[in-house]
Amino acid sequence: MEVRMEEQNVGAFGPLEFSHPSENVYSYSFRSEVAHCLFCSDMFKLPEERTYFSTHLFVHHQFEIADMEMIANMSKYCNYWRSRFLAEPPNKICSRMLIDAKGDGTCVNILVLGKFIPEDKKLREDLHNKQMMWVLTQKINEREDKNFSRKCLLCRLQFKGCRADYLSHLSRLHNMQLGQPENLVFIDDLLNCIETRLESLHCLFCNKLFKNQTVLKEHMRKKQHKKINPKDTEFDKFYIINYLEMGKNWRQVKNEPDDDDDDDELSNAENSDRRVSVGNWSDWEEDEDKVENPVVCLFCERSSSFDEIQSHMNNAHGFDFTRISVDMDFYHQVKLVNYVRRQVYMGHCPYCDKILPNRRELLEHMSMESHFIVPQMQLWDQPEYFFPTYENDSFLCHLNDHQDDMAELHLSKKMEEDCHIGSC
Repeated sequence: MEVRMEEQNVGAFGPLEFSHPSENVYSYSFRSEVAHCLFCSDMFKLPEERTYFSTHLFVHHQFEIADMEMIANMSKYCNYWRSRFLAEPPNKICSRMLIDAKGDGTCVNILVLGKFIPEDKKLREDLHNKQMMWVLTQKINEREDKNFSRKCLLCRLQFKGCRADYLSHLSRLHNMQLGQPENLVFIDDLLNCIETRLESLHCLFCNKLFKNQTVLKEHMRKKQHKKINPKDTEFDKFYIINYLEMGKNWRQVKNEPDDDDDDDELSNAENSDRRVSVGNWSDWEEDEDKVENPVVCLFCERSSSFDEIQSHMNNAHGFDFTRISVDMDFYHQVKLVNYVRRQVYMGHCPYCDKILPNRRELLEHMSMESHFIVPQMQLWDQPEYFFPTYENDSFLCHLNDHQDDMAELHLSKKMEEDCHIGSC
């Protein structure tokens, strides 16, 4: 995967910056998707006009599409059924329902396409197989595509490579948890949908509206809302589990009793374990074996607890941060860490500023030239390095102000000497 910085404004950048609509170079399917009515020439822009589309179908055609939010590509969906209805009457495919539309007891007989149909088992299986083939084909194409290119949602990194690396970047460096790549599908549309929400100043998790991007990013960081809300059905279409059984999403699958619940040989504990396993299909929960808020090495991609990373940097890179920082105050430590982070990220040697093509050659250069040392102070003692290079850089949370500790210890000893406690 190739990662590069934009050439503009590379001097300093914030840890969480959303791109503006004028900077966007992608065509967002969620903003421009047009769906044709299944029976007439009217067209609707989705998702903005979803309510108008549903109302139009109901009022003018006595027709309803169930679980519309689960349809990943509404335009293709409508085109398929328009052509299908030309060859076969809708009443042979869809179910009929009586709906009290006005609430006065007057029922309307309508056709329903979606969750409640078709009643014919063979047709239902055929439709489900076609849907799964479509989803799996899309998944295979996304996995094998190495020409994916997109700017990071939260920083100015420009990615070119595969989607799994992009999602890994969001997870590891920005703590944005969208799920495992193997469980996602229609990833481009998922990222478009997220970016649309963030640009409209809505929180990704709670959907609250904020007055500007600064307040929004602070809210998402403090509340740990850089993740998708499992109750938000708008995102269900991007998770493969919701396509495993026709007409059922992961919530319904999770709440279904196991087939062997009535088996007396199974203990309650075993049943509980199976339910937990089904619950984990949703991919909302994090791996319990992972270190909470892992710290990333300043030079390589190794991540672990702060103590283990300090030991790793000392053993693998010869960079004893504890010894180096003992004479620095807190703010100098912050600036040094942010300077090293940014230099390594840009492919520059922190000591001599030599540019290397990739991380491996950079580390080889620093090792051969013995450049795993603190650079000259004028290079990193700059105001711009008060700002973190990466959002949620856990390394910064573990810095201590050694000088304040030493001053407090010195003051304590001086007070004991001046007080002469116990003397006459």
